[in-house]
Amino acid sequence: MSKKVRTLLRVSSKQQLHEDDIPVQRAEARQYIEGRSGWVFDREYIEKAVSGYKNGVEDREVLQEILADAKEKQFDILLTYMSDRIGRQEEYSFYVAALNRLGIEVWTIKDGQLKTEEHIDKLLNYIRFWQNEGESKKTGMRVRDTQRELVKAGKFVGGRAPFGYRLVPSGMVSSHGRLLKKLEIVGEDANTVRRIFELAVHQGMGYVRIAGELNRQDIPAVSGGEWKAGTIRGILTNPVYMGYLAIGRRENHGTLTRLDRREWVYSEEQIQELVIVSAQLWERAQEIREARKEKIRTAGERTSQTCREGSRIPFCTGGKLALMGFVYCGHCGRRLENGSYYNRWVTKSGERKAAFTGRYICRGKCGGCSGYSRELLESVVFRAVEDYMMQIDFVDVSGDMRELRERKRKRAEKEWKAACRQLDRLRQDIATLEEKIPEAIRGTGYFSEEKLASMLKEKEQDLQEGKRKKEQAEREWKEAERQNRIEEKAADLPDWKEEFRNAGIPAKRMLLSSLICGIQVKEEEIRICFKVCQGSAIHGTDGFGVPESSLIEGGREVWLDRLVVRVDRGNATE
Repeated sequence: MSKKVRTLLRVSSKQQLHEDDIPVQRAEARQYIEGRSGWVFDREYIEKAVSGYKNGVEDREVLQEILADAKEKQFDILLTYMSDRIGRQEEYSFYVAALNRLGIEVWTIKDGQLKTEEHIDKLLNYIRFWQNEGESKKTGMRVRDTQRELVKAGKFVGGRAPFGYRLVPSGMVSSHGRLLKKLEIVGEDANTVRRIFELAVHQGMGYVRIAGELNRQDIPAVSGGEWKAGTIRGILTNPVYMGYLAIGRRENHGTLTRLDRREWVYSEEQIQELVIVSAQLWERAQEIREARKEKIRTAGERTSQTCREGSRIPFCTGGKLALMGFVYCGHCGRRLENGSYYNRWVTKSGERKAAFTGRYICRGKCGGCSGYSRELLESVVFRAVEDYMMQIDFVDVSGDMRELRERKRKRAEKEWKAACRQLDRLRQDIATLEEKIPEAIRGTGYFSEEKLASMLKEKEQDLQEGKRKKEQAEREWKEAERQNRIEEKAADLPDWKEEFRNAGIPAKRMLLSSLICGIQVKEEEIRICFKVCQGSAIHGTDGFGVPESSLIEGGREVWLDRLVVRVDRGNATE
């Protein structure tokens, strides 16, 4: 009596398909059926790009269809290439048992019949699918490791082209015979990317405002439609625009979690043909974004009177007062607020007019001046800043510092490689122990089941600890490399001579944020705290405390990292 045979063909990804088909598995199955007496091919079930590891039985429509057909006795045998084509989780052993209970024989070309009649059969099936899951995990680790190495070497590992680029043939062929592609800059879109970075860095705009500005100018968006804040965020945080590919930007623990950019895996060398914006501009965009994120996180906390680098990033660059957020009362330390107002009147001809009066005010009861004129305060600060910048002599970081950073990078790289070797040894040990499981079950092995389970558990714990050490070493190594790649912050300062004078209020506030920690105002003096020292490279300062040494030049007192401008009391206030 002949038996109706149905085949199950499955691949996990589109890359494994050959012209949208699975011809190799089909040919193997047909040949296997022809070699079995009484077997007659009936039909095939096919799953294209469906993971047997990430999806459970209930999630796979084809398996549910097979189960429904089995209940109606439409066939006698289910044939597949290997057990891992059915699935890569332990629960698939119960699926095989369910088919067997319905009278369906389950066969694989490589492993023979999967029986569940005896207790030992059920146990072996469970172990078989458990091993399939382990192999899937190992494959995933190998794929991720391979992708990391490719990215480090500057190779595009697939996916859609980011906005500003298109995919073109690379001239290379993969092991599957597919023509590999690479990224190429699209000129018009690249200009839009530059515009986005300029609005973020030089105008201080956030994601929503940038999207609104691009939509207002009718600049074509990604895949048509309108610009969205999420799209802007994706562009501003993608290092490909400064010529560095990156991988490992997210982790999946049920939900996707964004990782800190210092934990990403970057290409080791800058890819010049992919550069749309400078590394300094991209880095500045990240500093602004992270400073604002930190400001949101700490919202509600009492404002510190100390001045930390990064805390002066303007949260909003709107308004007409360029020094908002930077200027403090020299008596009580409170941040000055906007006390501006409009004088409105109607002319004899009936025309309505308004005059803006800009003021910075202190709401503290410190006995000092309660208000300062915008015109006077800003003009004094702007002149002092420009004059001070004329005296700055930027110097390169010393060779000793470069050598120290390079030693740190090499040490971190060495520790990472040692952690990788240890992980490889642990994985080999675990694989060896897993191969002994069938022998232990049959009682023919050197180790008992209990001893084998204990050893496996110990190795798995060592493996998790090894992974943690490797990840920590890799983060330290990548951070050291990033510090070596990014040029010194002095190169990030704008050309003040013309740019500052011609800039609008938003741009002035962003430029000031790269220079100034804060400004203290009293009736008789304005004290400006800089992030830059005369005759040195940029450095930060963590407070308004004045150094002991100072220099008097032309009636002006210049401290090592601050400038004190003496102002006539009558002209300092209104």
